[in-house]
Amino acid sequence: MRVRQQALAAVVVAFALVAGAVVAVSADNTRGTLDSGKRTISFYNIHNKETLTSTFKVNGKYVPEEMKKINWILRDWRKDEPTTMAPALIDLLWEIHTELGSKAPIHIISGYRSRATNEMLRRTVGGQASQSRHILGKAADVHFPDVPLRMLRYSALIRQRGGVGYYPTSNIPFVHIDVDRPRAWPRLPRPELALLFPTGRTVHVPKDGGHLTPADARKARAKNTALAAQVDAFFALRNHPKSLVQTAALTPPLPKLLRLPQPARRPVEQAALPVAPAKAAGGVTLASLSPELPQSPTVHAVERTAPASSDQTVDTAADTSADLEDEVYPEELSYRPFPVARMLTATASPDDPALARLVHPDFARVLEIMDQRDPVPAVALRPGVHQAQRKLIASAGDVSVDLSLLDLDGARPPRQKLAKQP
Repeated sequence: MRVRQQALAAVVVAFALVAGAVVAVSADNTRGTLDSGKRTISFYNIHNKETLTSTFKVNGKYVPEEMKKINWILRDWRKDEPTTMAPALIDLLWEIHTELGSKAPIHIISGYRSRATNEMLRRTVGGQASQSRHILGKAADVHFPDVPLRMLRYSALIRQRGGVGYYPTSNIPFVHIDVDRPRAWPRLPRPELALLFPTGRTVHVPKDGGHLTPADARKARAKNTALAAQVDAFFALRNHPKSLVQTAALTPPLPKLLRLPQPARRPVEQAALPVAPAKAAGGVTLASLSPELPQSPTVHAVERTAPASSDQTVDTAADTSADLEDEVYPEELSYRPFPVARMLTATASPDDPALARLVHPDFARVLEIMDQRDPVPAVALRPGVHQAQRKLIASAGDVSVDLSLLDLDGARPPRQKLAKQP
C-alpha cells in the first residue's frame, strides 16, 4: 500500500512539473508558440552596418557572453562606448519582433547614448530629453523593414510595459521603445485607442484626455470602419500567429501516392503559319471590299516561312540579313523607316496626284519664329459698331452726333442723328 502511495505521489509530482514547464514556456513566448526554451534575436545597426544574431536566453536564463555582444552592437556608435543594456528591453524587443512575424533583423536607429552624445544632440538637433532613457540603457529606437510601422507601434502599446514614441515622419521612420513607466507620445486619438483597448482598461490617455469606456469602442467601430479594419488586422496577426517551429506526427498509416509526379503533356501545334501571297509591284495590292465601294489599299502581313519539322532541312543561306538583325536587335523595329506614303494613295506611284499637291513645310521659317522673343504678331482690333457709337456720344456731350462718320465696314450707313439721352 505504501509503495502504491509513493508511486502515485511521484506521478502527481511529475505531472505538476510538466504542467509548470508548459506554463513557463507559454509565458515565455508571447505568441504562444514553442521556442524550445531559447530566444534568438537579430540586430542591424544602420550607422556602422554591423549585424548580430544571438541566442541570448536559454531555459529562462540570460547568456552572459551573448548579452555582452548585444551591449556592443547597441553601443553609442559615435564614441564606441557600450553600456549594460536592460535585459527586459531585449526581451520586449524579441516579443514584438516574434509576434509580428518579422523575418528581417531589427534595425537599430539609436540604442545606448552617452550623456555627452545626448547633450550634443540636444544642442544641434533638438527633441531629446535631458534624462533620456537611452542614457540608462533602457531604450531603443527601432523599425522592422518588413512590418508596417503602425503595427510595431500597436504591438508595443498593447503590452503597457514602457514608453512608446511614434515617429512616422522622421528621415528614417522609427518607434521608440523603453522599459520605464508606461506612457505614449504623441497620444492616440480616442477612436484609435478605444479600438486597441475595447474594454477601456488602459494606462494610456487619449489625445482629448479623460478615460476610455466600452461605449467609445462601439462608437469608433461604427463610425471609423477603415480604422477598425486596420486594428482588427493587427489583432488577427496577434491572436493567430504563425508557428515558429512546425512539427508533424509520423504515426502510420502515411498517405501514399498512386503514381509518381509526371510532367504535363500538352499537344504541340504542328499547323504551319499561313503564307502571304506574293507582293505586287510597289509593295501593296488593291482589293475591293464590296462592289459598291471604291478600291482601297490593303497592307499584307510580313511573309514568314512555316517552321521546319525535324525531318526537313533548313537552308540557312536563304535567311536575309534583315531577319537576322530583327532577331538580334528587336529594338530597331521602333525607329526603322517604313514607306507608308505609298499606302495612303490610290496608286503605288510616287507621282500620284495626291502626293504631287503636297508641299513640304518650311522648317527654317518655323525655327525662325520660335527663336523670336515675341513670336505672336501684332494684331490691331477695331471696335464694334455699338462700342464706337457709345464713344462718340460720350465725347460729344449734349451735342447731336452724326453717325454717318462711322464708316467701319466701307459702307456708309444712312444719315441720322442721335441725341444723348438726358
